Amino acid sequence: MRVPRITPNLSAAISAVVLIVLASLWIGQHSDWLMPVAADREAKLVDDLFTFMLVIASAIFLGVQGILLYSAFAFRRKPGDMTDGPPLEGNIKLEILWTLIPTVLVLYLSVYSYSTYLQLGAAGPMESAHLHLPSSAANAAPTQVDKAVLPLEINIQAMQFAWIFDYPKGIQTGELHVPLGKPVLLKMKSNDVIHGFWVPEFRLKQDVIPGRTTTVRFTATRAGQYVLNCTQLCGTSHGVMRADVFVDKPEDYQKWLASQAALPSQLRTAKGLPKTTIISQVPLHTEQTRALVGNLRTQEQ
Repeated sequence: MRVPRITPNLSAAISAVVLIVLASLWIGQHSDWLMPVAADREAKLVDDLFTFMLVIASAIFLGVQGILLYSAFAFRRKPGDMTDGPPLEGNIKLEILWTLIPTVLVLYLSVYSYSTYLQLGAAGPMESAHLHLPSSAANAAPTQVDKAVLPLEINIQAMQFAWIFDYPKGIQTGELHVPLGKPVLLKMKSNDVIHGFWVPEFRLKQDVIPGRTTTVRFTATRAGQYVLNCTQLCGTSHGVMRADVFVDKPEDYQKWLASQAALPSQLRTAKGLPKTTIISQVPLHTEQTRALVGNLRTQEQ
């Protein structure tokens, strides 16, 4: 069998491909420079997808730019050469290649992205809890399993231009507090127009739509303070529609809950909501939020 001889051109092409692959992988390994710090488990799914897309995009960019620069210098017109170029009309093999490669990449990215989407919107706690259990075991001891995986449910009201958070036992605030390491389920509704829930460190973004309840699931893994932003242009003060997000250690979260529950009854509305907390936390950006706070102040008096 005849072994093909490696010419200088082939050797240079192989070296260029290796360099492009290594450079693309290096860029992908440092993709965290482009992202905020990850603060929940779900962030890794998004970061892995972003890293993969960045590696592919870097390889394509470097490859195309490399071919462009090589062609510009290697095939430039020589001084004094006034002849026409070769009458090339096309290259079927090349056209098939540059059609097939993008098609395969787009299809693979579609499947990968959809898989990530499904994992971010994972099955409910019952399905997740019983996933690795025999059916008899799952039916025999549901209580113990449910307590371990049942998420903390927090209802969110979005309005121009504020976020209101409703916790169990009638606690309502203008800040989002979640315990570290505990699954959280946010159920969100809009009182007026479409808003968008986005905490960059959580890598989660979800529209909040009037007349519908949309959800977000996550498990915080990094204690700290973050910012919730609205990502939909919802009005003139859209840019200031923000809220503080606190990821507390479990003991600190329980202390915070106790402090909210311990508010004197005269500081609560007829619905059992802590008015002083809302008044201090809701931004007074619109007539609607002013009316909300004004109504609470009237009840307070």
